[in-house]
Amino acid sequence: MANKKDSEIIEDRIEKYGHHLDFFETYGQMCELVGNYASMNGKIPNAGHISALNMVLLKVLRSAWSPSLADNYCDARNYISIAEGQAISSPSGKE
Repeated sequence: MANKKDSEIIEDRIEKYGHHLDFFETYGQMCELVGNYASMNGKIPNAGHISALNMVLLKVLRSAWSPSLADNYCDARNYISIAEGQAISSPSGKE
């Protein structure tokens, strides 16, 4: 199997998920919102839980761009399960 050049990989991802500059700006804003909201209850957020939620956001954005890519939905379901596991196994709550 031939290795793809970086430029070929980037072009493939732009087609699948949108331009990376737009994507990561939007993704960063969404992650920041989740982190800020998680802190509003006065407790220290569980980093593993927030990280897994951020991965759900990544898959949500990819699904918005390419609704027919089933892999994004499967991954999002798994990341939300991971987030749930993180919340149960290492609950935050330090005030």
